[in-house]
Amino acid sequence: MKKEHPSAKEAFTPSANRADYVKNMFGSIANRYDFMNSIMTGGRHHFWRRLAAEELVTPGDIVVDVGCGTGDLSFACLRQSASHAIGIDFARPMLPIALDKAKKFSAKDKFTATVGDATSLPIANDSVDVWCSAFVIRNIPDMDAAFHEAWRILKPGGKIAILEITKMQPSLFSPIIRMHFNHIVPFIGKIISRHNTAYEYLPVSVDQFETKEELCVRLDRAGFNINVVRSLMFRTITLLVATKPKSP
Repeated sequence: MKKEHPSAKEAFTPSANRADYVKNMFGSIANRYDFMNSIMTGGRHHFWRRLAAEELVTPGDIVVDVGCGTGDLSFACLRQSASHAIGIDFARPMLPIALDKAKKFSAKDKFTATVGDATSLPIANDSVDVWCSAFVIRNIPDMDAAFHEAWRILKPGGKIAILEITKMQPSLFSPIIRMHFNHIVPFIGKIISRHNTAYEYLPVSVDQFETKEELCVRLDRAGFNINVVRSLMFRTITLLVATKPKSP
């Protein structure tokens, strides 16, 4: 008998299709995604997105928000005077929620949402000013392909920003943080999202991810120049901003 929701650890086995797992998981929790984000972070996720937008956006920029979810990073960029935000997500149920928010925030004419994959974006070469993602890159099996696509679509001098939960390093607060991630979040998430394993995926995916230093190396290897490295929330959240060099 097929299980309704595969376990989070099964998503990381060699035979698993993690992209499909992630797409189905986020699609199934779309209607409760925003509420759960606020519960997990005490509402701080809005501040982190605003901080990313402030570090990233120059008035008039065209922004691509990869893995946009319900659109919060896109709207933070628009509030920072971006001219247009293109939200892309492969979990289709997220996008109607983002479009409803665009109407609510009077951003309907400045926000476009489309289904797409971070490793194969429906956007022309050298055509946008900003590529950004919030709590997404950790879920992409082929990060190098995603960074290659970011490089392809960005104009020379364009910026890339990553807001992410990076792999936890030992600290005074590690036991408390691990208890929160490994036990409290999955318990609350199961009740609120009504998905048995969605929030068990969070600690597993963080443990399988990279440190901020490793992520910087990966961005550097992709050709980007690192501009900003910030640690937030007891060093569990990392904000990276980097630039595609201008042509010689």
